[in-house]
Formats: sequence, C-alpha cells, structure tokens
Amino acid sequence: MKKKLLSKSCLAFLLSLSLILSVFSPVQAAEFPSGWPQGPEIAEETGILMEATTGQVLFDKEMDEIRYPASTTKIMTALLILENVKDLSQTVTFTDVITPDLAPGNSTINAQIGEQLTVEECLYGIMLASANEVCTQMAVYVAGSVENFVSMMNKRAAELGCENTHFVNANGLPDPNHYTTAHDLARILAEAIKNEDFCKISGSASYTIPPTNMTPYSRNLENSNALIKEGEYHYEGVIAGKTGHTEAAKNTLVTAASRDGMTLVCVVLRSDGENRFIDTVSLFDYGFNNFHLSPLYWLDPQNPSGYVVLPKGIESNVLTVTDKDSESIRTRTYTYQGTALYSLQSSIPILLEPTDSTENTQTSSLYQIGGLDYLFPGMMGILAALFLAEILLLGYSFSSKKKSIQRNSQ
Repeated sequence: MKKKLLSKSCLAFLLSLSLILSVFSPVQAAEFPSGWPQGPEIAEETGILMEATTGQVLFDKEMDEIRYPASTTKIMTALLILENVKDLSQTVTFTDVITPDLAPGNSTINAQIGEQLTVEECLYGIMLASANEVCTQMAVYVAGSVENFVSMMNKRAAELGCENTHFVNANGLPDPNHYTTAHDLARILAEAIKNEDFCKISGSASYTIPPTNMTPYSRNLENSNALIKEGEYHYEGVIAGKTGHTEAAKNTLVTAASRDGMTLVCVVLRSDGENRFIDTVSLFDYGFNNFHLSPLYWLDPQNPSGYVVLPKGIESNVLTVTDKDSESIRTRTYTYQGTALYSLQSSIPILLEPTDSTENTQTSSLYQIGGLDYLFPGMMGILAALFLAEILLLGYSFSSKKKSIQRNSQ
C-alpha cells in the first residue's frame, strides 16, 4: 500500500513538474500582437529583424533553426579581438599556423609566414576581405591557441544569451559542430556594434593595407556587403555587417542599420544569388517604415526606464501594465493587444518618487520577455517542499496505521 501511495505521489509530482516546464520553456517563434504590421516575404530559409537595444524581434522566419554561419562567424572573432586587445597598433607576426588556411579556394589576403601586420590591419583583413588565415593567427595571438580562442567564443556566445550556437573555429569554415541561428547571430552583432572600432572597421567600404616586411605592394580590400558599398543595394544608415558563403551554408548576411534613433539588426541565412541583399533591404524598409521606439516610464517620471518597439502611431501609454513580485524583485510587464512585448525589473521596495539623493535611487535592469527563468528556481523549490511534505504525511499516516494494526492484533 505504501509503495502505491508513493508511486502516485511521484507521478503527481512529475506531472506538476512537466506542467511547470511547459509553462516556462522558451518560445521558439516570436509572438506578435494582432494587427502587427505584416512583414515581407523573403527567399531565405531563415531570417530575423531585431531591434538592437531592446532585443525585440520584429520579423521571424524560423529564426531559431540551426544553420551554418559561414564567415558571419567572424563577427564574434572580431568582437573578441577588440575586447581583448586595447592597442590596435600592436604588431602581429604570422606563423606556420596559417598554412592550412592558405589552401586554394579559401578567402585570404595571402599573408606570408613571418609577415607583420598591425592588429587593426588584421581586423580589416578579417571583416572586409574575410581572410581565414588572419582569423586563425589572431586567435593564437589573443588566446595562445585556436582551441583556447574557440572556448572564449563559446563562452561569450553563452553570455550574450545565444541558445543554439557552437563554434569550433575562428573563421567559419564548415564543420558539423560549428553552427548557429539567425537569432543568435543577431544577438552577437547587437553586442558588437556597441564597439566604435567594430563599426568603423566593419562599416568601411574599402581599406588599403600598405606594403609590409614580406609584401612589397599595397593590398586594396573591398567590403563584400553590398549594402555598405555604393551601388544598387546601398542602404542609407548601415553601420556594420558581414557576409558569408560556403557550399554548406550557401549565402549568409548579417547587417545593422540605424535611423531616427532606432537600430535594427537583420540576419538572413541560406540565400541564393543576390537575394540576401534584396531581402535585407526589404526587411530594413519594413522595420523603419512601420515601427518606432517608445519610452517607458516607471521609476522616474522624467527619465525613461527603458524603451519598447511599437507600430508607428502607437505609444507606450496604451500598453497594459502588470506587476509581479518574486522574493525581492518586482517585474513590470508591458502588453499590447494581449501579447507581452517587454519587461522591466527592479528591486523591492520600489521608490515611486525619485529623490535627489543617489543613495535612495533604485536602479532597474532590462530584459526581454522569455527571460523569466529566475522564477523557475522558486517554483521548483515550492514543488519540492510540497512533495517532501506529502512524503512525510504519507510516512506518518502509514506509521499510524501500522501501530493501530499492531494494537488490534494484540
């Protein structure tokens, strides 16, 4: 009898746990309110349009499906270089570690063993010429080995909230274990464009590497991102981006553009021909023509606590506001037409009226809907406590019945 009772209790607990997991599992597809502006059709297999500062997704086509990134990998490579090398005038000497990357068909600047370039020149070689051998050499320069640098790449991706990304090299050459998603690439570029040097380098249409100790002529590099260069697909406001191509990945493109105080990141993966440029322009037009940033006021009625992306003509004062407290945290969620768009978080107690004293000023942190994971441990704790209490009660009940039977048998 005791085993049956415990079995039923365990089953009930597991069913409850399953329910909690289903409630708090991340949503794989973006949810848009009814009446949300209709996005364009794109030819690529996967794509995303995301506002960079809020992380709000404005367009989603299988954005969390795993794909090969090809040379868009180099966005992470350049970001880590810039985060770990402060003096871009430092000299890098190329070694025989680059030999495999100089094979015919690879993207290179034909660096020579023993050749010396500055870190800045290497970054231009990576972002404009997509030079695979420069990525490998810089990985060794920064981390001591490619393996160590790859570990840094994966750690940084996790810190940025990338959920379906794994790197095995610094240049994006095909490997079954080297993959990402449109959503994760958007997160990585949104972080990279916070760096002024990244935007200066990645957003340049061309760059010339002067003669070196091993190469007597200048190298003229051209950006392969047609949205950055003058021409048919040039897009006003583009600040950075990276193209990619391998047979396994097909054509890939990650680009950021800024207009009217709003910065959008567009990613399209597995593209044919010029579609990656055509569809990126179409998605940028959709975003800038239909949406704007609207301020959210909470702790300070004079200064915004954050921003939310809304269709033009709609302001944040029409949003439904709900508060939920958990331990010492209050979460305020903003909902539009039944769909949660954004949340703000602050410690409790909340100071509703700002004061001149910085000691009493509450600070808020922002995070995107879908990042409610901090509630999960609390719910698990409650369930575990209830389960333990039930086990104790069952044990007590069983013990009482046993004593009663013994008394009756006597």
